Amino acid sequence: MRPFRDISGRTARKIDRTLMALAGVETVDVLEKRFMEVAGRLLPADCICWNNWSRDMSHLITFRINDNYSERFSGLLDTFAETVGSHPVIAANLLGETLRQVMRISDFESVARFRENPLFREVYRHLDSHYQICYTAGVLADRRLVLTWNRRALDFTNQDSQVFEYLGRRLGMISRRIEERQQLDAAWKRLCGFVDARMDVGSVKSLGEKDGRLLSELLKSRPREAIAAGMGIRRDSLDKRLGAIRERLGLENHHQLMRALADLRSTRGTSGGPEASI
Repeated sequence: MRPFRDISGRTARKIDRTLMALAGVETVDVLEKRFMEVAGRLLPADCICWNNWSRDMSHLITFRINDNYSERFSGLLDTFAETVGSHPVIAANLLGETLRQVMRISDFESVARFRENPLFREVYRHLDSHYQICYTAGVLADRRLVLTWNRRALDFTNQDSQVFEYLGRRLGMISRRIEERQQLDAAWKRLCGFVDARMDVGSVKSLGEKDGRLLSELLKSRPREAIAAGMGIRRDSLDKRLGAIRERLGLENHHQLMRALADLRSTRGTSGGPEASI
């Protein structure tokens, strides 16, 4: 059974076109800003939130909300922190499941019962938010990207949930690619600095982007067979490229290159942490 069987091809193409137009932005923060400008056109809602949770989901790092609600919600942050544990999804200990499927409040509590929930009385009532869906679009090195859509008078249908998950998956894919691109660029810059500063060799400016990505993959300690497969080339073609790189850098053999990368790897800082609002 197709997971998005109720989404028309036209809707899917609209989401794909809109999000792919954002794929070239340089940072996830810029993606966040740009996405919020178009999110309501992809799936209408009253209060739209992009929430950056810590990877262990222990706290909300930052959030972005559509303009009509930004000021109101900002004044409720302390109260939100005190009552968010009453959220039906969190209370059911299923927040982590939002990484795999869309969660609707109405699947856990009726509207009448939710109106008695402390979170609704203290926070959502002031936002006039009676219905909500949430989905974790992706887990990045420094955050969990959790989307929440809220409506006043109309619950989200099963079709809405499919659209939400579809756009969330596409958004997560783009955010991960942006993060990977940033990590590769950072690794390449560290490599360039290492070569220029510590080794009396040729200029790294003679290397192209593909050379940089190849060395960045080696920097991750990936075997050459796996790198060649990922690049869609033969192992001997990869070795020829490495030979050309060593020649331009003035290195005599592969051992010297790997030793330089090992030294660089030992100086790198580590990133990450545990695994990101409703």
